[in-house]
Amino acid sequence: MKNMKKMKKWMIIAAAVVLGALAGCQQGSTSKEARASAYQRWYRTRATVSCGLASEYLKTGQLDQAEKKAKETIAQDAECTDAHVVLGKVYIENGQYLLATNELTIACRQKGDSSDMVYLLGVAQEKAGRFDEALASYRRARQLDGANVDAVIAAGEVLVQMDRVEEAQEYIEFNLQTAGDSLGIYELAGRLAMMRKEYATAADRYQRASDLDIKNSCYLEALAQARFLAGQYEQAAETLTTLSGKGDYPKAAWVHTMLGDCLLAMDHPAEACDAYYRAKDITPDSAQAWTNLAKALLACRETARAAAAAREAVKLQADSTEAIGLLGYTLLSNGQVEEAMEVLIGAVRNHPSDVTLQCLLGRAHELSGDEVQAERCYAAALDSNPRSPLARELAGLEGPSDGSRN
Repeated sequence: MKNMKKMKKWMIIAAAVVLGALAGCQQGSTSKEARASAYQRWYRTRATVSCGLASEYLKTGQLDQAEKKAKETIAQDAECTDAHVVLGKVYIENGQYLLATNELTIACRQKGDSSDMVYLLGVAQEKAGRFDEALASYRRARQLDGANVDAVIAAGEVLVQMDRVEEAQEYIEFNLQTAGDSLGIYELAGRLAMMRKEYATAADRYQRASDLDIKNSCYLEALAQARFLAGQYEQAAETLTTLSGKGDYPKAAWVHTMLGDCLLAMDHPAEACDAYYRAKDITPDSAQAWTNLAKALLACRETARAAAAAREAVKLQADSTEAIGLLGYTLLSNGQVEEAMEVLIGAVRNHPSDVTLQCLLGRAHELSGDEVQAERCYAAALDSNPRSPLARELAGLEGPSDGSRN
């Protein structure tokens, strides 16, 4: 409010000064040109003060007042660029993006060498869905100011919205060398690399972002996921351990699950069990959490505990073929052939095309001495997937039909 009062006082003072000048002109000269010039200065001074008030209203969130004053200013002086900018910003805040585009286009026409102004026009155009125009504006803003990294990021985001991901990645990667310590551009570079399944590149970009903002857990999360997908299991495990050890980081089952996956891939099943136990404790109603634990326990040759974990998974998700298969396998490993057969017969009935379940049921029949039923199960598995190495091996064939290991 103090700023508003100061602006109004300034308006009164300015009016007095200009009126005095106008009077002097009238006394010194009666020419129409002199009077016209004086009146023009008067209106421009009023417009300047009015525009200042509009800017103050905008800063304090009084959008209606800001719009009113900006329009008054433009009525007094249509060449007042700042008033068009204020009105454009008000329209953006109110979601009137086409109106904002119109005002900012006028402003840029009057003063098109301002990178910030051209960038703002791009924002309005993007929000209005005019992506081609927005892209051109962002690129123009970048040309006007080589340090305007926000314009580069915005151009990349627009290219993504236009489904030109490869072009977006090329553009962002090209501008990385001059981006300095911009977090946003490295985050976007990482995201684009992930979209294109270039996980090692994504890990490099997220590592840079994390180095620039070590307190931001989001970058550590993205870094861990990129490293995991890139097959960098040791580095991913280190990142996940760091993430889970942060005092302000909430408990997240996925972090421990991914850590367990990394440890299993590194052939550390006992440590994987610990990670999966923590994930299970966070989400005890998750069938997948129990399934993961069963796999790790099986890798540790703890078949009884693995069977118990698999059984819990099946209770939570009766149609999970992965959990049922693990339960059947662990029961067979424990010598509980009849119980395994009971589980697997029902599972195969519900999922007749599942190769693993058919093969496990065949193995159960084979262990019970029923070779005929076993062969039927192996044949059914082979019919479901003739390329399955498991089905071909159990059926007495030599590996997959095309030499692959699918």
